[in-house]
Amino acid sequence: MMYLSHIYGKGKSKYKFFSNMVYCMREMWRWKKIACIGVLFSFLPFIVGNYLGALLPSWVVRDLEGKADITVLLFHIFLLSLFMWIGNTLYGGLDTYFQNVVYGYIHHFHRKFHRKIMDMDYDILEGEDCRQVVGNVTAAVKYGRGLYEMPVFLSGIIVNGVMVVFYAVLICRIAWWLAAVIMVTVMIDLEILEVARRKHKQYYGETSRYSRRTDYINHQAEDAAAGKDIRMYRLGDFFLKKYGESLDGLEGIFNKIHQWYLVRSISDAVLMVFRSGIAYVFLLISLVRGDMTAAEFVYYIGLVSSFAFYFEELVRILMILNSTNASVSFIREFLEWPDGWNRGEGVGKEIMESIRKAPVKLELRHVSFTYPGSEKETLSDINLLIRPGEKLALLGLNGAGKTTLVKLICGFYHPTEGEIFLNDIPVGQFSREEYYSLLSVLFQDYTLLPMTLDENLTGREEGKEDRQQLDWALRMSGFWERYHRLPEKGRSKMVREVQKDSVDFSGGEKQKLLFARALYRKAPLVILDEPTAALDPIAENELYLHYGEAMENATSIYISHRLSSTRFCDRIVLLENGRLVEEGTHEELMKGDTRYAQLYRVQSQYYVTNPDSPNSPERNMVESGGTQSIGRREAGHEEK
Repeated sequence: MMYLSHIYGKGKSKYKFFSNMVYCMREMWRWKKIACIGVLFSFLPFIVGNYLGALLPSWVVRDLEGKADITVLLFHIFLLSLFMWIGNTLYGGLDTYFQNVVYGYIHHFHRKFHRKIMDMDYDILEGEDCRQVVGNVTAAVKYGRGLYEMPVFLSGIIVNGVMVVFYAVLICRIAWWLAAVIMVTVMIDLEILEVARRKHKQYYGETSRYSRRTDYINHQAEDAAAGKDIRMYRLGDFFLKKYGESLDGLEGIFNKIHQWYLVRSISDAVLMVFRSGIAYVFLLISLVRGDMTAAEFVYYIGLVSSFAFYFEELVRILMILNSTNASVSFIREFLEWPDGWNRGEGVGKEIMESIRKAPVKLELRHVSFTYPGSEKETLSDINLLIRPGEKLALLGLNGAGKTTLVKLICGFYHPTEGEIFLNDIPVGQFSREEYYSLLSVLFQDYTLLPMTLDENLTGREEGKEDRQQLDWALRMSGFWERYHRLPEKGRSKMVREVQKDSVDFSGGEKQKLLFARALYRKAPLVILDEPTAALDPIAENELYLHYGEAMENATSIYISHRLSSTRFCDRIVLLENGRLVEEGTHEELMKGDTRYAQLYRVQSQYYVTNPDSPNSPERNMVESGGTQSIGRREAGHEEK
């Protein structure tokens, strides 16, 4: 986690400004070479055009003083104007080009960021510190702070630095102190601006509570589900009152911010008058004394104005150097975060092919896990052997550690102590892609993408799916009938928030869809986390009827809060307070005063008052196609 201290600002970044600038230019070169060349050389025509613009008035005055022929005067004006136009046009064209393509450059980092965040180790992604880091990096990528400014810095520092030195040398030829006065007044002006910005930051922090409240009310006002409560309980006026109070609070804070910027604007005007007044007085005195000509007077007036402008621009760049450098450092350190998983060759193709041919054996040996920053173990000394082809039910109350155990088996977390083996091979010897290809998991929290239904089910582009395998998964999951009722079937679009003409499903239908997606992978190890939570009793029973056939060539772990629904599994293990406290079949665990039996009876009493009645969960499971039905199907018999 050492990298987090750098990114989150608790340590000193290992990347310096020059290194980050080179990095940004290198990435720009990889993205689009012509854009990189434009940034590197755009300052040349700018310097030429700008200096000629300052020189032109003095040349005109000099020709007029010397009573030059009108042809010569016009030729000088034309010549200077032509080169000035060429320089400014070239710079303007390059700058416009860069402004247009900069979004593509930032999108280049969008792709890198999303590729990294979707590929990085899950335990890092889920950590609290990482979420804060990702927030910083997201802001840096989303708003382009640093990514855009770093290349501009290279051009900006060169342009402004060269112009400041050039104009300073010219001004110092007549009065070094005049250059000093200009620099001091500019520095004072920028310091006042910095004070205003600090006050802005201070006050802006106070807007968060008002902003969160207004954002929440905005969301609720637009949300159809919340709209029912607002109308039923007459909450509209109450919401509007609270909304108005929040807006008033925001307005008061922004008024304070604007007052500081008003002070800065007044001081900027005063300092500009002071600076210009001194310069004009000095130059007028020199002109009256005969120390300079009228042409030189016009020339130095232009130099003073240009010097003040470029010195201010240079200091502005340097003032935001640290924040811009930090922004790029966030991105670089995040993108370069090393993988914890093995991303090398792994166990090899030959071993992987042999593992995929049959159900796997999974073993946890003395596995313990403690979350970072916690002193208490979430899982403690777990020893569990799941035999090839076994259907294991994992039970436990909320907080028992089931989810953590599943994430350890999935490879999302790594044990604090102990080791996990798959077919007697330590999980760490598999490459991550190898190991993930052997698992299929139905999570409680799921993701559906704005693609077609078939693409969501198979993870493959349209037309590249295994049709026979998909049809099998649809039948086993109970989603076959709903799938074929759709007018466009597998080509139906998904996610209504993104695609208006998409289809939508009920909670139970989505659970069948997800079950079909899990089955389609044909993985030798299948984990189902509460797969029947949204199903009605009939659909749930259908899943039990097909479960044995669906898992015929797989080892499976079935997680559920409904104790009666796990009787079709070969073995049940009970997890409590991070430890495996009981294991056995349903019949074995119901004998005696076991913890499982206590929980089963507590849950049963909400359905029937007499456990021996025909409607008891135990009888229902058997008579409606539970354990006996599964056993018959597996034995090759059909129920009449």
